[in-house]
Amino acid sequence: MHARVEQLGDVKRGSRPRSVAEVLGDVVRHLQEILRSEIRLVYVQARAELRTFGSAGALIVAGVLGGFLSVFFLLFAVVAALSLVIKLWVAALLVAIGMAVVCAVLLRSGAHLIRSRADMAATSAEPGAGEGTPWTGTPTE
Repeated sequence: MHARVEQLGDVKRGSRPRSVAEVLGDVVRHLQEILRSEIRLVYVQARAELRTFGSAGALIVAGVLGGFLSVFFLLFAVVAALSLVIKLWVAALLVAIGMAVVCAVLLRSGAHLIRSRADMAATSAEPGAGEGTPWTGTPTE
């Protein structure tokens, strides 16, 4: 960040010419400084975004946990209701199997949705997607 920048007028005309190794060393050093600065910038931006969304994230986490608890007690009520008709362990087993099936269906459909969106994003991110092909100028569809 504290790079020394010399103006063109400040360089003395009578100074010795620099070797290729010195020039390459300066180039590498400057590239390292640029990379470090970019990493610091991304870090600062990410922290600023996290501060902005921190309270909203806490509320969402609290809501999700409350939702989990309500589903748990709902399933517990179903087990208790079924236990009036059949044995308790059979009722709990039926509810567990039913929830496993529901979760499997949800996970499979979510994975399918992620795959399809990733494929769409990959095709739209290709160069020239949505534009004409660069060598013919005809639209690609």
